[in-house]
Amino acid sequence: MSISRREWLNVSAGAAASAITSPLLAGLSQWFRPAQLRAATVQTVVSACGVCSPACGLKITLEDGVIRFVEGLPGDLSGGGKLCGKGAAAADFLYDPDRLKYPMKRTNPRKGFDEDPGWVRISWTEALDTIAQKIEDARRQYGAESLLFVTLPSPDVLVRLLNALGVVNRIDHIDECFLADRIVQRYMTGGKSWCIDFANAKYILLFGWDILAKAKIVYANDLVNAKANGAKVVLFNPQYSATARFADEHFSIKPGTDLAVALAMIHVLLNENLFHKEFVDKYTNFGQFEREIREHFQRYTPEWAEEISSVPAADIRRIAREFGTNRPAIVPAHKKTLCANYANASQLMQAITILNILAGTIDRPGGRYFARSISVPGVDAIYPPPPYPPRSGRRVDGKDKLPLVLEDGGGMFSTLADGILNRFPGMIQFAFVNGYTALGFPQPQQMERALKTIPFLVTMDVLPTDTVTLADIALPSTMYLEVNDIVTREYNAKFPQAVPRTAVAPPIFEARSAGFVALELGKRLVPEYFKTPNGEFINLSTLLDEKVRRAGLGENFAEFRERGLTSRPAAFVPRETFATPGNTGKCQIYVPQFAERGVDPLPVWRPKREEPSAQYPYYLLTFIPAVHKRNSTQNNKILHEMMPSNDVQIPAALAAKLGIREGDLVRVRSRVGQIELPAHLTETLREDCVMIAHGFGHRSRLLSLAGGKGARDGDLIPSQTIDDVVKSGNFGGAACIMDAVVQIEKVNR
Repeated sequence: MSISRREWLNVSAGAAASAITSPLLAGLSQWFRPAQLRAATVQTVVSACGVCSPACGLKITLEDGVIRFVEGLPGDLSGGGKLCGKGAAAADFLYDPDRLKYPMKRTNPRKGFDEDPGWVRISWTEALDTIAQKIEDARRQYGAESLLFVTLPSPDVLVRLLNALGVVNRIDHIDECFLADRIVQRYMTGGKSWCIDFANAKYILLFGWDILAKAKIVYANDLVNAKANGAKVVLFNPQYSATARFADEHFSIKPGTDLAVALAMIHVLLNENLFHKEFVDKYTNFGQFEREIREHFQRYTPEWAEEISSVPAADIRRIAREFGTNRPAIVPAHKKTLCANYANASQLMQAITILNILAGTIDRPGGRYFARSISVPGVDAIYPPPPYPPRSGRRVDGKDKLPLVLEDGGGMFSTLADGILNRFPGMIQFAFVNGYTALGFPQPQQMERALKTIPFLVTMDVLPTDTVTLADIALPSTMYLEVNDIVTREYNAKFPQAVPRTAVAPPIFEARSAGFVALELGKRLVPEYFKTPNGEFINLSTLLDEKVRRAGLGENFAEFRERGLTSRPAAFVPRETFATPGNTGKCQIYVPQFAERGVDPLPVWRPKREEPSAQYPYYLLTFIPAVHKRNSTQNNKILHEMMPSNDVQIPAALAAKLGIREGDLVRVRSRVGQIELPAHLTETLREDCVMIAHGFGHRSRLLSLAGGKGARDGDLIPSQTIDDVVKSGNFGGAACIMDAVVQIEKVNR
């Protein structure tokens, strides 16, 4: 059954809802019958979105067990009772006809994105037995270093499996997202925080972050409310974006030079003593290192920054003064926008954190604060394991050359392919890729070559992505509407709140959760780590019940689910001590632990990795459209209809010089690859920039909507070697996912 967008809008009656558009379920034609013709069973379920990390609360209406409406959950701190387009399109994720349905094994020995794997269906028992045997063979013959798991660290039973196996090489995407920020926050303010109190801020300074076009409504709503309450919003961004049009002032900064402006602002604040003296004196180590701090920033004048950034020195000085005198003030930061784009992202996060410290808004109203959350124990706290074996072996991503990254625990996408192909060829004998596609990597063509060298590859995913086409065994994964879990608030959390993530339907076909796979592999490989004190194997439902009970959310998950959204309102009390290393209890402007590890204790100017040249004269900008989540939503029918493909956005003045018109096919080349896309002329970019949406260019033949649509921006973005990262001073391991320059030309055919 297929429903047009017009029909969908008519059915939803204008509500923020999503409708069934899938042929998977028989008898859905009755769903459109008038209510008086049949007796329907209607049920409302509370759950939480799983598209992105704010996990907005959902109110889901089921009719005869089928989703009819998906709405925002009133009282929810993340969504505020509203949803973005991705959250509202939830049903089409669940009922996507292209979903992986059964475990499958490959019969075609040739591997490649364009090869037909020749899948044959197998049982879960055969799949798990085979995978366990391959893991054991590799571990026995080549050691734990030969195992590669490309996965986020959750669920906790999967972490337990990796620890029990002594896995050295676990990789995730956070170098493309928030790795640098997490490291900086730990040492400078005492821990990770996604909470930003826009609503109480009076001066909001943004570097690059197009908040209003990213559809994280937890932030967008508060930014709009802040301006309505009188806050001034200033944005530095090479694009005249939606947020630029909303802001009071916008500066078309040269890409990758935000650091220069931030350093110059610190110079002004220190020289004119415009910082929050009470906070700085009481809660920071400024007094201990005042001479070093003041001397360090003397070189970074607004005039120096103007030469680098193209932002007038007079404006930098004025904005710094406004920032220092209009309180509370904040420089927000969130994930990839600032933490991963360029080779100087680590230094930028240092500088931004110093600006927030000088403003006196760390864990204060109008600033960046730590979540007041509900503590949910993990599996190791509930069922303490035997001692884990020590981890030994080589790191395929090379992060052992970055001491701060090594101690953080995160992996590195941007150096993985080089490690597999060049640093340690043949080392990886088995790989398990959970929920990631090659499109997520810089130079996916290089990642394809790397994965093809691994003797046995297992993938687990909801959809048949490009990486799945390379697998020896593919496992069908549940999605967020098919699992039960506890979701706590990390984004807007001035008081604790939890919402049950509720399975609104049993898993479709034979989909299973990553927790199920981890537990079953654990039983086969390291059974002693997956038993309770009474000698029985861990049961996932019982484990969840115990988490609920120990978190004080009910006697079991059923009671928590019945209770629904659970809040514990309390007055917001700012921190008096900060959990930074060194046990001083203070925020650190000067970070002595950085110096001990060979890192600059104060931010220094470093340029971005790639600069324009005669061969590649234009900056490449990439963005994630508001209707999509990176590379995971393009096959959703509703979201695909809203934006089915990407193009190359070119400044109209530049296009005129190059003889390019709207819709012309153009070729974009970088030093590592090229793509061809239609041109879209715009007045919103600097004349030295071109911009391409991320997430398109899927090659999998089994994606009926997304397959073959658009082109991969990653084909233009160089990956890194670990030596490149070290040499550039990129101590936080930022993946440089926008750090590329390109040539553009019209394709004449």
